[in-house]
Amino acid sequence: MIDLDHARIRFKTKTGHVDAVRDVSLRVEEGEVFGLVGESGSGKSTVLRALAGLTPLHGGSLRIGSRHGRHDVQMVFQDPYGALHPRFTVDKTLREPLAINGIGDQDARILAALAEVGLGAAFRFRYPHQLSGGQRQRVSIARALIVEPRVLLLDEPTSALDVSVQAEILNLLRRLHRERGLTMILVSHNLAVIGFLCQRVAVMRNGEIVEQLSVDAVRSRDVAHEYTRRLLLATEGYTRGDGTRLESEQGA
Repeated sequence: MIDLDHARIRFKTKTGHVDAVRDVSLRVEEGEVFGLVGESGSGKSTVLRALAGLTPLHGGSLRIGSRHGRHDVQMVFQDPYGALHPRFTVDKTLREPLAINGIGDQDARILAALAEVGLGAAFRFRYPHQLSGGQRQRVSIARALIVEPRVLLLDEPTSALDVSVQAEILNLLRRLHRERGLTMILVSHNLAVIGFLCQRVAVMRNGEIVEQLSVDAVRSRDVAHEYTRRLLLATEGYTRGDGTRLESEQGA
C-alpha cells in the first residue's frame, strides 16, 4: 500500500538548508499497522507529512496505493485542541470534507461517523470548547474516516491526552483497524503505544531509519541497535502487561 524509496526531505534555513530526512525507505502492506518511533526531531513526523502530501520530497520516490482520489489518505494530528476550528460545530467540521469531496447523504454520514467513534448525536452541534480532549480527538478521527480513506496517518494521536483517555483512544483505533481493514502508520515516541497497535516498527534517529523490526522483537527486547535499547529503557514499565491492560479496557 505504501512504498517510500530512498526519500530525502530538505528544509531551507537562514544559513543554508537542513536535511530533515535522509535516505529513508520503508514499505507498508495493505491492512498493516506500521509504527515510526524516535525522539523529537528524529524526522518521523516529517515522513508522515510527506506521506500526507503536506511536505514535498527533495529526492527519492513515494507511492501510496493507486492514488484513486485525494481522500484515500487522511491524517489525525497530535493536538486535539489545535486540530479543530474553534468556530465550527462538530457538524460543520464533519460536513466540510464531505462537501469538498462531493460526497452526498451528509446528515446520515455525520451521524454514522459520530457513532463509530463513540459519540452520540448530542455532540453534533457542540463547539470544540464544549468537548474534552478525548472527545476532540474522537471528532478528529471521525473527520478523517468520514471520507472512507484506505490509509490513516496518526501523528502522536494520544500524547496530548491523559493516560486514562489514551487507553480509550488506542482501543478505538485498534477496533477501527479491525473493522475497516485500514492501513495505518502511527508516529510515536512511546514504544508501549507502538507495541499495542503495530505489527512492525521503524526506529528513526537524526533523519534516518536505524532499525526496522517486528513488534514481537520489541516485546522480547530482541533489538540490534543501541539507540533502540535506549528507547526501550525510556519507555518505563513497558511489559506485555501493558498490552493486556489495554485489551481489557477495549469494551469500556
